[in-house]
Amino acid sequence: MKKKNLAALVVGLIVVLSLIIYLGRKIVINDLPDILEDGRLSVLIESGEHGFTKDSLKVYGFQYEIIKAFSNSLGVELLVINERNTRDGITQLMKGKCDVLVSLRPVINDSTCSVRYLMPIISTRLMLVQRKDTAGKLMITNQYELDKDTITLLPNCPYMPRLKDMSDEVAADIYYQEIKQRSVDDMVRLVSANKYTYTVCPEYLTLSLMSRYPNVDMSVPLSFKEDLSWSVNKYSVALHERLNIFLDEFVGSPQYWSLYQKYFGNR
Repeated sequence: MKKKNLAALVVGLIVVLSLIIYLGRKIVINDLPDILEDGRLSVLIESGEHGFTKDSLKVYGFQYEIIKAFSNSLGVELLVINERNTRDGITQLMKGKCDVLVSLRPVINDSTCSVRYLMPIISTRLMLVQRKDTAGKLMITNQYELDKDTITLLPNCPYMPRLKDMSDEVAADIYYQEIKQRSVDDMVRLVSANKYTYTVCPEYLTLSLMSRYPNVDMSVPLSFKEDLSWSVNKYSVALHERLNIFLDEFVGSPQYWSLYQKYFGNR
């Protein structure tokens, strides 16, 4: 009987140790010393000209060029992963699948948050995307006119909290639905093609998108200006500090505004 109990205890310990080893291998959070030792900085980055784009000749993008300048300052290789899908980026950070989530999202100042947000890279308003009629008139000119209407969004839209606040502020019952698309550009294209009635877009993207879709309007604001930035794992303290120092020097510099003008065409 004692031998059976001992055997069961040994088996149990092996299972527990195996689980610990498995989880330890599954979740590895890199901080700055690990990145410098490994010689690589891995980032999950948005697709599109505002994030990351590649063709047969080059790779480029507003956020890509900024994070590339940071990796160069560290003297490490930049590893871009899963650039077509950042919807589950927070989860990827928590699992240690990437070092930096290079996706401009509203900054959340919350000590209980699972990630650390970096200093703001852009301050912008959220704008309503809608079609113009043949005379150039708009269906919606004020937020409260959206009552009983539906706004179509990307999955896990980071602006949802702000949109819900807006609905409460104007006392309107606004409905929201998510569809499987990859980028803001895709969403605007669908509104332009009359597949959906409304979506949303950060104001800094409106100039370039309206030049591609002239039948679409993006002049009605849905929010005041809010700060957007990237994030790192909450345990990557040294990386957070070093990247913040870099951004503090870079954002607002002539190099920053040169990139902004290059990709967005206005300030």
